[in-house]
Amino acid sequence: MLIFSVVPMASSQESKDLENAELRNKYQNEFIELYDQKLYLQSLRPAKEIVALTKELFGENSYRLITPLNNLGSAYYMVEEYELAQEIFRECIQLIESNSNIISPELSSPLYGIALTLNQFGQYEDAVKVLDRALRINHVNNGLYNPDQIKIHDSLTESYVGAKDVEKANHHQSFQVFISKKYYGINNLQVDESLNKLAQWYKRTGQIYSEREIHRELLNRQESRKEGNMASLVETYKNLSFSHRREGMDLFQSINPLKEAIEAINLMETPDLNLKFEVLLDLGDTYISFGRIQAAKKAYLECWMLINEDQLMREIIEDRFSAPVRVRNVQIPKTFPLPNIGEEIGETVPGSISMTYDVDTNGQTINIEVIESTPKGIIDREASKIINRVIYRPKYIDAEPQSTEGLSISHQFNVRLSGIENEKDKESGSEITEEPLDEPLENPIG
Repeated sequence: MLIFSVVPMASSQESKDLENAELRNKYQNEFIELYDQKLYLQSLRPAKEIVALTKELFGENSYRLITPLNNLGSAYYMVEEYELAQEIFRECIQLIESNSNIISPELSSPLYGIALTLNQFGQYEDAVKVLDRALRINHVNNGLYNPDQIKIHDSLTESYVGAKDVEKANHHQSFQVFISKKYYGINNLQVDESLNKLAQWYKRTGQIYSEREIHRELLNRQESRKEGNMASLVETYKNLSFSHRREGMDLFQSINPLKEAIEAINLMETPDLNLKFEVLLDLGDTYISFGRIQAAKKAYLECWMLINEDQLMREIIEDRFSAPVRVRNVQIPKTFPLPNIGEEIGETVPGSISMTYDVDTNGQTINIEVIESTPKGIIDREASKIINRVIYRPKYIDAEPQSTEGLSISHQFNVRLSGIENEKDKESGSEITEEPLDEPLENPIG
């Protein structure tokens, strides 16, 4: 009787395990579908169910829990539940270390997840320590030049940015180019992608000279290829131009790459008019940002003349010229009055200003008017002066520049209480002065 009573119990357990395994697979498919669709909040439920079923099927300390825990931690991170995410990632690390060792390759993912949460909490030094460990584990298991480490270097970059150590952040970005050259080969197109990424980093951090040097290296690579991608080459010419334009010091260096791009396009067996339009548009924007109004108008007119070569260009051109576009942007300060060098900001209160203005056919801002400002009169003069220096590509209709009325801007800022009295004295009796139309403007990009 004992034998017959045990067999049904075993069969029952096997049946339950089979049912749970099928249910686990169902939740796994549901999680992947929701996560891929970026429905992270909805993905939490199946992620939790997978963890619970995995523990029931294989035990609380099973190695099979690693992926489910990583998935759950990732879902928590994506819905900004950083403390819960960190807790799950730590559980995952303990599980890996107890089942394997302290340099197991599976550790990289939860360590990376913890570092991301630490960055969110502003604990940058702690994040660096965790990411350094993840990087060492990656190198031990995959070698020094493997591409899987790229995301770790990117996170280390953000940690060092938070810690205000730009030099080390630069290292982790530039090292990625070195990895690409070693792993893919120096002439591989993948290296171009890593160079573009490094240039974007330098642009983001205002390291204009370094950005320009990377664009030059990229340009040399692209020009040396017999059959290259014209769109990529043109983009590099445009980026090189813009790196000069941002400084606002040398018109020739700013426009020369664009003229070379147009020449390269014209040499094509069938010139790409879309590419040519983009370059001519940049050329016009560059001229107008330097105050060369007539030269800008000539470049914009060449854009419209492309319609004569292909009527399909009309819709694209009309759309891009349908509204005024800022090409020289000067920012209103986020804190005002501005402190002197070395002076602390001190106590602040919230402030705001709303303004309206028009744009004339030369792209100049006119009829600037303060609609409302709080506290009254503190930033009015400075904000008006700044809007006066903003330059637009004007709206065009059928190749003719048009004026635009009623543009508006609202700006929130912090008011330094210690500087209010001095600024009020400056406000009285001041007027906005117009800048000459055909002289270089100070700092075209701002």
